[in-house]
Amino acid sequence: MSNELRRFPLNGTFELTGRCNLSCKMCLVRVDQKRIRELGMRERTADEWIRLAEQAAGAGTLNLLLTGGEVMVRPDFCEIYEAIAKMGFLLTVYTNATLVTDKVMELFRRYPPHKIGVTMYGTSNETYRRLSGCGDGYERFLQGTELLRKLPSLFELRTTIVKENVEDLPAMKAYAAQKFGDEKALHISRFVSKAVRGGICRPEEVRLSPEESVRCTESYLLELQEEIARSEAKRIAFSQELFTRREAKDGEEGRCMFLACRAGLDQYAVDWAGRMYACGLMTQGYTDPFEDGFAYAWEHLMEQYPLSKVIPECRDCKYAGICETCPANRLAETGDWFGVPEYACREAEYKYQLLKNIGVIHERGENNEERI
Repeated sequence: MSNELRRFPLNGTFELTGRCNLSCKMCLVRVDQKRIRELGMRERTADEWIRLAEQAAGAGTLNLLLTGGEVMVRPDFCEIYEAIAKMGFLLTVYTNATLVTDKVMELFRRYPPHKIGVTMYGTSNETYRRLSGCGDGYERFLQGTELLRKLPSLFELRTTIVKENVEDLPAMKAYAAQKFGDEKALHISRFVSKAVRGGICRPEEVRLSPEESVRCTESYLLELQEEIARSEAKRIAFSQELFTRREAKDGEEGRCMFLACRAGLDQYAVDWAGRMYACGLMTQGYTDPFEDGFAYAWEHLMEQYPLSKVIPECRDCKYAGICETCPANRLAETGDWFGVPEYACREAEYKYQLLKNIGVIHERGENNEERI
């Protein structure tokens, strides 16, 4: 095995359920019982998840994320969590914080997660109703968050911005600053692709336009402009980052597609139906750890994916260095590992123009390398 494909299952994700008590319009993975029956699948039992965690620990997994859907929608979540927490993982739990019960809190006090990621969808019940169909969702979020933030765990407040909550973004940032200070700022995601693995939502209908999405980063880009103006080291680092990203987009024939993100090399995700993927955003390419065992599934995981190919449109694109697409995103958007998603192309073009307008990028001529 070449050095670039030295693999070790260090970081794992268990998607304990695809179900959720909220019905967020932009969710990539949410399913309901009707959809589960249509797919001819089932959620894995508590005993199955616990046995798989034992195998993962034995294989060397250190960091383990428990996510959904909403993990706490499972009546047996506490049973699963307690058993896994005793195995020595650095555990992270992702939750919307609307189902935090006394039983959950008592368990978390005894076995605190290493990290808790709480997703925030707005700053009013009306926004929650509009986005997730839950009329008292914001109140329940506040109550759950107040409990969870008292734990000794690392705490991360997260959000995904779409049309229904973009107007709440300033208020969400203010809430994060007031409650947690600058050291725990709101983590903002603009990434919304089409649904994966049978998800019942149509996220592409509510995501921001590419132009609106990039505008959400404008304050960061202005800060970057100031840092580059003050620091030659920052200028060189940013220039090198653009070059490295362009080289990665150009790629080479016949290599692993995931060298940049390390999917399948030091990380994996097991979905609610029990399929192991290199990344939780993937819709194709999986092994079956519940049937074949964790070690076998991990060993043969990378055999499920094609090797890299040069994408002509990307090789010749001057925006490649700032394009945020990846193989999983290309597959979700186009149905092809090597497809060219229009949304990502337009977003990269707009970001390039914004960087150019604020003086971070200067062109040296048509079809030539950009410079800082």
